[in-house]
Amino acid sequence: MSRQIKLFYDVLSPYSWIAFEVLHRYRQKWNLHLQLCPFFLSGIMQLSENRPPGVVPLKARYMGKDIIRLAEYYRIPLNSPANPAEVLFVKGSLKAQRLLTAANLELPDKVEAISRELWMRVWSRDEDITEDDSLVQACLKGGIAEDTIKKLLARCQDQDVKDKLKSTTQEAFDLGAFGAPFIVVVKQKPEVFFGSDRFELIAHMMGVKWEGPQVELAAKI
Repeated sequence: MSRQIKLFYDVLSPYSWIAFEVLHRYRQKWNLHLQLCPFFLSGIMQLSENRPPGVVPLKARYMGKDIIRLAEYYRIPLNSPANPAEVLFVKGSLKAQRLLTAANLELPDKVEAISRELWMRVWSRDEDITEDDSLVQACLKGGIAEDTIKKLLARCQDQDVKDKLKSTTQEAFDLGAFGAPFIVVVKQKPEVFFGSDRFELIAHMMGVKWEGPQVELAAKI
């Protein structure tokens, strides 16, 4: 039987991108049923009364250096935006996460590709993900037809999509989330892990082998 994992993530989080890529690389090797659960990181931070690393100067400085090392180790084209504070605290990710939520409801097989392109836009090429045209381009790169994209963007304003994003965020919080990524190994009693540096422990808990970043399986991005 496949091993069930839920990945709660927000494209505003570069560490979520690492978890996303690694879990996809190990999907076959670990026989994973990987459920992508886009949630709203700002909502989690508020619910948990946590503080983003970017508001702590020493953490922000460390994060900038850390991203460079992680990009090389995981072979993910991570680059800090020119103005991280504006990206993280002014523009945010609400539109992008609603788009992913709508896609999860309507086109679940496209969520992986759209998510990856949104990360590429904000955490590799320093492009805006709050504008509709940017979201359209991400969907086009994700292989969605133009007429379908219009419907998907319109769905972002529908109450059921907004409610679904809220309920996914609440689900993560109820499981103990205080940031992103938040990984849940679904068992009789869920096992939860925070961050993108717990794969050895996740593997140990599931009785499988962690064999490093598996860069040979990196997506062509």
